[in-house]
Amino acid sequence: MNKPLGIILIIGALVLGYLGYTKLENNKAEVKIGELEISASDGKSKQESYIYFGLAAVALVAGLMISRGKS
Repeated sequence: MNKPLGIILIIGALVLGYLGYTKLENNKAEVKIGELEISASDGKSKQESYIYFGLAAVALVAGLMISRGKS
């Protein structure tokens, strides 16, 4: 009975990890003019991506523990 819940948590962890990764990669803006390169990043977006990574880690561990539990 717990195995489907564990699988759902593992899939949710993968989704959260992907969302965190895309949010982290998309928070940068760069302008390059000749040799001069100017870049900026959004601190709030970076913080949100780390929260997604943390939630993904918790969901993954919980999913693995639930799915490996004795039936």
